[in-house]
Amino acid sequence: MLKFALPLVAGVAMFAASPAHAQTFVFDVDWGPVERFQGLDGSDGPQYGGGMVSGTYSATNADGSADTGMVSCVGTGQPEGGIFAIHLSCKATSSNGSSSSFAYGCNYVGEAGPNSPISCVGGIQGRSGDVEGWRGALTMYWYSAEKATGTGQWFMPAE
Repeated sequence: MLKFALPLVAGVAMFAASPAHAQTFVFDVDWGPVERFQGLDGSDGPQYGGGMVSGTYSATNADGSADTGMVSCVGTGQPEGGIFAIHLSCKATSSNGSSSSFAYGCNYVGEAGPNSPISCVGGIQGRSGDVEGWRGALTMYWYSAEKATGTGQWFMPAE
């Protein structure tokens, strides 16, 4: 067992010791009205209803730098029994011209319904500008019709 474990530990230590860059941030979103889509009627009632929404965001990085921009999302409800009640696919464009895409899996906080808050987890990918090639992780709490807040972390490629 030791013959197997020692090279494994050494390999993990080498990987963990390699240069890694990360940037954490918090954000707030001001949403416009959601345009709702009805979806399809199924044997268990309506399914895959969804919508699209756009808004503005402001983000503050752990190093104190700040950013603002535009964000747009489309989403659909998911069938009963899945891990998430809603999936969102989004894009953001920063005021500096950088763009990113991200996807969320979301669940209702409390009773499900069109005015209920949702809590989401997801991933983000930089598409252009300062964040091109970066990836990361996100959380979001959409707590009212017009407001959401969240956290994120970019995992930047080593230079």
